[in-house]
Amino acid sequence: MFLASALCYAADVGVVTVLDGSARVLRGVSWYKLAEGARLQDADVIDAAEHAQVQIELSPGPIATFVGAAEVFDAAAGSHEGKQPAPAEIYLTHGWLKFSVKQGGGSLRVRSPAGTLTTSDGVAVMHAEAETLEAFVERGNVRLIEPSKAGGEGASHDLKGGDFAIRASDRPFASTGAVPQAFVAAMPRQFRDALPSRAQLYQVSHVQLVPDRAISYAEAEPWLVGPYRRLFLKRLQPRLTDPEFRALASAKIPEWHSGPVPGENAPADKVEAPPKAPEKAEKAEKSESSWWPFGNSKK
Repeated sequence: MFLASALCYAADVGVVTVLDGSARVLRGVSWYKLAEGARLQDADVIDAAEHAQVQIELSPGPIATFVGAAEVFDAAAGSHEGKQPAPAEIYLTHGWLKFSVKQGGGSLRVRSPAGTLTTSDGVAVMHAEAETLEAFVERGNVRLIEPSKAGGEGASHDLKGGDFAIRASDRPFASTGAVPQAFVAAMPRQFRDALPSRAQLYQVSHVQLVPDRAISYAEAEPWLVGPYRRLFLKRLQPRLTDPEFRALASAKIPEWHSGPVPGENAPADKVEAPPKAPEKAEKAEKSESSWWPFGNSKK
Protein backbone atom coordinates (compact mmCIF):
# COMPACT_ATOMS: atom_id res chain seq x y z
CA MET A 1 0.00 0.00 0.00
CA PHE A 2 2.85 2.38 0.81
CA LEU A 3 4.93 1.52 -2.24
CA ALA A 4 2.71 2.92 -4.99
CA SER A 5 4.81 4.24 -7.84
CA ALA A 6 2.21 4.52 -10.57
CA LEU A 7 -0.77 6.81 -10.29
CA CYS A 8 -3.40 4.18 -10.92
CA TYR A 9 -2.52 1.32 -8.59
CA ALA A 10 -2.85 2.61 -5.00
CA ALA A 11 -6.13 3.08 -3.17
CA ASP A 12 -7.69 6.52 -3.18
CA VAL A 13 -8.28 7.78 0.36
CA GLY A 14 -9.40 11.35 -0.19
CA VAL A 15 -9.38 14.32 -2.53
CA VAL A 16 -7.76 17.74 -2.78
CA THR A 17 -10.72 20.13 -2.63
CA VAL A 18 -8.96 23.51 -2.38
CA LEU A 19 -5.69 24.58 -3.97
CA ASP A 20 -4.61 28.21 -3.98
CA GLY A 21 -0.98 28.68 -4.94
CA SER A 22 1.81 26.28 -5.83
CA ALA A 23 2.02 22.79 -4.35
CA ARG A 24 3.38 19.40 -5.31
CA VAL A 25 2.87 15.80 -4.21
CA LEU A 26 5.45 13.04 -3.74
CA ARG A 27 4.05 9.72 -4.91
CA GLY A 28 6.34 6.73 -5.02
CA VAL A 29 9.76 8.28 -5.67
CA SER A 30 8.61 11.15 -7.91
CA TRP A 31 7.19 14.63 -7.51
CA TYR A 32 4.01 15.60 -9.35
CA LYS A 33 2.38 18.99 -9.73
CA LEU A 34 -0.66 19.05 -7.47
CA ALA A 35 -4.06 20.02 -8.89
CA GLU A 36 -7.44 20.70 -7.32
CA GLY A 37 -9.65 17.65 -7.60
CA ALA A 38 -6.70 15.22 -7.53
CA ARG A 39 -7.28 12.00 -5.61
CA LEU A 40 -5.19 11.52 -2.47
CA GLN A 41 -3.46 8.19 -1.88
CA ASP A 42 -1.91 6.56 1.17
CA ALA A 43 1.69 7.71 1.70
CA ASP A 44 1.38 10.86 -0.39
CA VAL A 45 3.58 13.74 0.78
CA ILE A 46 2.16 17.18 -0.05
CA ASP A 47 4.56 20.11 -0.09
CA ALA A 48 2.95 23.58 -0.16
CA ALA A 49 4.96 26.63 -1.21
CA GLU A 50 5.02 29.86 0.78
CA HIS A 51 1.47 31.23 1.27
CA ALA A 52 -0.10 28.37 -0.73
CA GLN A 53 -3.28 26.80 0.69
CA VAL A 54 -4.17 23.12 0.29
CA GLN A 55 -7.31 21.47 1.64
CA ILE A 56 -7.72 17.70 1.73
CA GLU A 57 -10.86 15.79 2.59
CA LEU A 58 -10.32 12.21 3.72
CA SER A 59 -12.86 9.55 2.82
CA PRO A 60 -13.92 8.82 6.44
CA GLY A 61 -14.89 12.50 6.80
CA PRO A 62 -12.07 14.58 8.39
CA ILE A 63 -11.08 17.82 6.65
CA ALA A 64 -7.63 19.39 6.95
CA THR A 65 -6.31 22.54 5.35
CA PHE A 66 -2.77 23.84 5.60
CA VAL A 67 -0.95 26.95 4.48
CA GLY A 68 2.67 26.97 3.31
CA ALA A 69 5.39 26.83 3.71
CA ALA A 70 4.21 23.46 5.04
CA GLU A 71 4.60 19.74 4.41
CA VAL A 72 2.07 17.02 5.19
CA PHE A 73 2.45 13.23 4.96
CA ASP A 74 -0.69 11.10 4.64
CA ALA A 75 0.39 8.27 6.92
CA ALA A 76 -2.83 6.23 7.22
CA ALA A 77 -6.30 6.41 5.72
CA GLY A 78 -8.27 5.29 8.77
CA SER A 79 -11.05 2.71 8.87
CA HIS A 80 -14.57 2.22 10.18
CA GLU A 81 -14.05 -1.51 10.60
CA GLY A 82 -14.03 -3.14 14.02
CA LYS A 83 -15.37 -2.01 17.38
CA GLN A 84 -12.69 0.67 17.65
CA PRO A 85 -12.21 2.21 14.17
CA ALA A 86 -8.65 3.19 13.30
CA PRO A 87 -8.15 6.96 12.95
CA ALA A 88 -6.84 8.64 9.84
CA GLU A 89 -3.31 9.91 10.47
CA ILE A 90 -1.35 12.71 8.89
CA TYR A 91 2.06 14.08 9.82
CA LEU A 92 2.74 17.82 9.75
CA THR A 93 6.49 18.38 9.58
CA HIS A 94 6.12 22.15 9.89
CA GLY A 95 3.66 24.94 9.14
CA TRP A 96 0.07 25.90 9.92
CA LEU A 97 -2.85 23.48 9.76
CA LYS A 98 -6.54 23.58 10.65
CA PHE A 99 -8.69 20.46 10.89
CA SER A 100 -12.37 19.74 11.35
CA VAL A 101 -13.86 16.40 12.40
CA LYS A 102 -17.58 15.96 12.94
CA GLN A 103 -19.03 13.38 15.30
CA GLY A 104 -19.69 10.18 13.40
CA GLY A 105 -17.31 11.20 10.63
CA GLY A 106 -14.31 9.16 11.70
CA SER A 107 -11.39 10.32 13.79
CA LEU A 108 -8.11 12.05 13.02
CA ARG A 109 -4.57 12.08 14.42
CA VAL A 110 -2.27 14.90 13.38
CA ARG A 111 1.32 14.17 14.38
CA SER A 112 4.13 16.69 14.51
CA PRO A 113 7.72 16.54 15.80
CA ALA A 114 6.68 18.12 19.12
CA GLY A 115 3.37 16.36 19.76
CA THR A 116 0.16 14.86 18.43
CA LEU A 117 -3.42 16.15 18.32
CA THR A 118 -6.28 13.67 18.08
CA THR A 119 -10.06 14.07 17.94
CA SER A 120 -13.28 12.46 16.77
CA ASP A 121 -15.36 15.63 17.23
CA GLY A 122 -13.44 18.88 17.16
CA VAL A 123 -12.07 21.83 15.23
CA ALA A 124 -8.59 23.14 15.96
CA VAL A 125 -5.73 25.22 14.55
CA MET A 126 -2.15 24.11 15.08
CA HIS A 127 1.26 25.55 14.32
CA ALA A 128 4.19 23.14 14.28
CA GLU A 129 7.91 23.68 14.10
CA ALA A 130 10.78 21.30 14.87
CA GLU A 131 10.67 21.80 18.65
CA THR A 132 7.32 23.50 19.29
CA LEU A 133 3.61 22.75 18.91
CA GLU A 134 0.95 25.41 19.49
CA ALA A 135 -2.73 24.54 19.31
CA PHE A 136 -6.03 26.41 19.67
CA VAL A 137 -9.25 24.39 20.00
CA GLU A 138 -12.03 26.26 18.26
CA ARG A 139 -14.77 23.76 19.06
CA GLY A 140 -15.29 20.31 20.54
CA ASN A 141 -12.73 18.14 22.31
CA VAL A 142 -9.13 17.52 21.32
CA ARG A 143 -6.39 15.55 23.04
CA LEU A 144 -2.75 16.64 22.91
CA ILE A 145 -0.26 13.79 23.34
CA GLU A 146 3.34 14.55 24.19
CA PRO A 147 6.11 12.39 22.72
CA SER A 148 8.00 10.24 25.21
CA LYS A 149 11.77 10.19 25.53
CA ALA A 150 11.75 6.70 24.01
CA GLY A 151 10.02 7.99 20.90
CA GLY A 152 6.53 6.69 21.67
CA GLU A 153 3.58 8.44 23.28
CA GLY A 154 3.92 10.19 26.61
CA ALA A 155 1.55 12.25 28.76
CA SER A 156 -1.79 13.30 27.27
CA HIS A 157 -3.87 16.40 27.93
CA ASP A 158 -7.57 16.93 27.19
CA LEU A 159 -8.46 20.28 25.66
CA LYS A 160 -11.91 21.77 25.07
CA GLY A 161 -13.28 24.57 22.91
CA GLY A 162 -11.55 27.87 23.71
CA ASP A 163 -8.37 26.30 25.09
CA PHE A 164 -4.91 27.19 23.86
CA ALA A 165 -1.95 24.92 24.53
CA ILE A 166 1.76 24.96 23.86
CA ARG A 167 4.25 22.14 24.07
CA ALA A 168 7.97 22.63 23.45
CA SER A 169 11.11 20.59 24.03
CA ASP A 170 12.61 23.24 26.31
CA ARG A 171 9.60 23.91 28.53
CA PRO A 172 6.76 21.99 30.22
CA PHE A 173 3.29 21.69 28.71
CA ALA A 174 1.07 24.71 29.39
CA SER A 175 -2.54 25.62 28.54
CA THR A 176 -4.83 28.58 29.01
CA GLY A 177 -8.44 29.51 28.32
CA ALA A 178 -7.46 32.48 26.16
CA VAL A 179 -5.61 32.43 22.86
CA PRO A 180 -2.58 34.78 22.74
CA GLN A 181 -2.80 37.75 20.38
CA ALA A 182 0.57 36.82 18.88
CA PHE A 183 -0.87 33.47 17.79
CA VAL A 184 -3.95 35.11 16.27
CA ALA A 185 -1.84 37.70 14.45
CA ALA A 186 0.45 35.06 12.93
CA MET A 187 -2.38 32.64 12.02
CA PRO A 188 -3.27 32.48 8.29
CA ARG A 189 -6.39 34.55 7.62
CA GLN A 190 -8.03 31.57 5.87
CA PHE A 191 -8.32 29.86 9.27
CA ARG A 192 -10.75 32.48 10.58
CA ASP A 193 -13.57 30.85 8.61
CA ALA A 194 -15.13 27.39 8.90
CA LEU A 195 -13.66 24.77 6.58
CA PRO A 196 -16.03 24.19 3.66
CA SER A 197 -16.79 20.63 2.57
CA ARG A 198 -16.37 20.46 -1.21
CA ALA A 199 -15.82 16.74 -1.77
CA GLN A 200 -19.17 16.35 -3.53
CA LEU A 201 -17.87 18.53 -6.36
CA TYR A 202 -15.25 15.93 -7.22
CA GLN A 203 -17.19 12.66 -6.98
CA VAL A 204 -16.45 11.72 -10.58
CA SER A 205 -13.33 13.76 -11.25
CA HIS A 206 -10.39 12.18 -13.06
CA VAL A 207 -7.57 14.66 -12.60
CA GLN A 208 -4.33 13.47 -14.18
CA LEU A 209 -1.28 14.62 -12.21
CA VAL A 210 1.60 16.02 -14.24
CA PRO A 211 4.98 14.44 -13.39
CA ASP A 212 7.85 16.74 -12.50
CA ARG A 213 11.02 14.87 -11.42
CA ALA A 214 12.39 12.25 -9.06
CA ILE A 215 13.02 13.17 -5.43
CA SER A 216 16.55 14.37 -4.68
CA TYR A 217 18.60 13.07 -1.75
CA ALA A 218 18.38 16.44 0.06
CA GLU A 219 14.58 16.20 -0.09
CA ALA A 220 14.58 12.54 0.90
CA GLU A 221 16.97 12.70 3.84
CA PRO A 222 14.51 14.16 6.41
CA TRP A 223 12.16 11.24 5.72
CA LEU A 224 14.98 8.68 5.84
CA VAL A 225 15.93 9.76 9.37
CA GLY A 226 12.45 10.71 10.65
CA PRO A 227 9.73 8.82 12.52
CA TYR A 228 8.62 6.97 9.35
CA ARG A 229 12.17 6.05 8.32
CA ARG A 230 11.55 2.29 7.94
CA LEU A 231 8.73 2.96 5.51
CA PHE A 232 10.78 5.43 3.46
CA LEU A 233 13.88 3.23 3.45
CA LYS A 234 11.87 0.65 1.55
CA ARG A 235 9.89 3.10 -0.52
CA LEU A 236 12.86 5.14 -1.74
CA GLN A 237 15.23 2.23 -2.36
CA PRO A 238 14.64 2.37 -6.15
CA ARG A 239 16.39 5.77 -6.15
CA LEU A 240 19.65 3.94 -5.43
CA THR A 241 19.86 3.26 -9.16
CA ASP A 242 20.79 6.94 -9.55
CA PRO A 243 24.59 7.16 -8.92
CA GLU A 244 24.40 10.66 -7.39
CA PHE A 245 21.57 9.70 -5.02
CA ARG A 246 23.31 6.45 -4.10
CA ALA A 247 26.63 8.13 -3.35
CA LEU A 248 25.02 10.57 -0.91
CA ALA A 249 22.72 7.97 0.64
CA SER A 250 25.37 5.30 1.15
CA ALA A 251 27.55 7.81 3.01
CA LYS A 252 24.82 8.86 5.45
CA ILE A 253 22.29 6.02 5.76
CA PRO A 254 23.70 2.98 7.64
CA GLU A 255 21.33 0.53 5.97
CA TRP A 256 22.59 1.61 2.55
CA HIS A 257 26.34 1.65 3.25
CA SER A 258 26.84 -1.47 1.15
CA GLY A 259 23.33 -2.33 0.06
CA PRO A 260 22.71 -3.68 -3.44
CA VAL A 261 21.25 -1.53 -6.16
CA PRO A 262 17.69 -2.72 -6.96
CA GLY A 263 17.84 -4.98 -10.01
CA GLU A 264 21.64 -5.20 -9.99
CA ASN A 265 23.04 -8.67 -10.81
CA ALA A 266 19.56 -10.03 -11.44
CA PRO A 267 18.99 -12.36 -14.41
CA ALA A 268 17.87 -10.45 -17.47
CA ASP A 269 14.50 -12.18 -17.57
CA LYS A 270 13.87 -11.38 -13.88
CA VAL A 271 14.36 -7.60 -14.02
CA GLU A 272 10.97 -5.95 -13.86
CA ALA A 273 10.13 -3.22 -16.33
CA PRO A 274 9.18 0.19 -14.93
CA PRO A 275 5.42 0.74 -14.48
CA LYS A 276 3.62 2.01 -17.54
CA ALA A 277 1.98 5.41 -17.45
CA PRO A 278 -1.75 5.09 -16.66
CA GLU A 279 -4.14 5.20 -19.59
CA LYS A 280 -6.64 8.01 -19.32
CA ALA A 281 -9.75 5.91 -19.77
CA GLU A 282 -9.51 2.22 -18.91
CA LYS A 283 -6.83 2.57 -16.19
CA ALA A 284 -8.61 5.48 -14.54
CA GLU A 285 -11.75 3.40 -14.21
CA LYS A 286 -9.82 0.64 -12.42
CA SER A 287 -8.43 3.12 -9.90
CA GLU A 288 -11.85 4.41 -8.93
CA SER A 289 -12.22 4.30 -5.16
CA SER A 290 -15.03 2.33 -3.61
CA TRP A 291 -15.35 4.89 -0.81
CA TRP A 292 -18.03 7.46 -1.62
CA PRO A 293 -17.83 10.43 -2.19
CA PHE A 294 -14.46 9.73 -3.76
CA GLY A 295 -15.73 6.97 -6.03
CA ASN A 296 -18.77 6.16 -8.11
CA SER A 297 -20.15 3.39 -5.90
CA LYS A 298 -22.46 5.44 -3.72
CA LYS A 299 -25.27 3.29 -2.41
